[in-house]
Amino acid sequence: MSASVERSRKGERRADEILEAAMRCLGRDGYAATSLQRVADEAGVSKRNVIYYYGSREQLFDAVVHHVGGRLLERVADAVAGLVEPADIISRGFDQLWNGLTNDRTLLVAWLGLRTEAITNPALRATAAWMGDRFRELLSAVIDDALGRGRRLLVDRDALEVLIFASIQGLVLEYVERGDGPELTSAIESLQRLLEAASLPPTS
Repeated sequence: MSASVERSRKGERRADEILEAAMRCLGRDGYAATSLQRVADEAGVSKRNVIYYYGSREQLFDAVVHHVGGRLLERVADAVAGLVEPADIISRGFDQLWNGLTNDRTLLVAWLGLRTEAITNPALRATAAWMGDRFRELLSAVIDDALGRGRRLLVDRDALEVLIFASIQGLVLEYVERGDGPELTSAIESLQRLLEAASLPPTS
């Protein structure tokens, strides 16, 4: 094994350790308190090491969102793969997405924190929008599949995608502010029923 390959593998491990430290800090301390120095202390490396691998605080958080958010969206895609009935797709897909967002504090803190910070920090806007964009792509693929099977939408397609994403964001904010409860559960069930009714089966 060459020295360059060995250094590369060691570098990848170090980068992964820093990323894991950043996720722990985000989940424990929140977005505003997660500085490069705090991440470096958590990882047991120098701040210079963090900058070497990730460049800046913004780039480090970008890596966190892509890592954690990408993992969640892959699970959602796997959950709905092969399903045909809208009720099944909505139920399983929503359950996977909701559980991921509400049970993974790191993702929740990173996503909401970045979206807030991106209002005044242009360097974070692309990162803040990334997860929403990927979710919209996943949603679009599901709709394409339904249309390919002959289903007909009762709502304008673009409007439906916006409605679904905006509804999920609103429900997440409600969860953050008020926690779980019967009202939230009822709202989620109502949204799922509305989405199920947004298309008609194929004509015979």
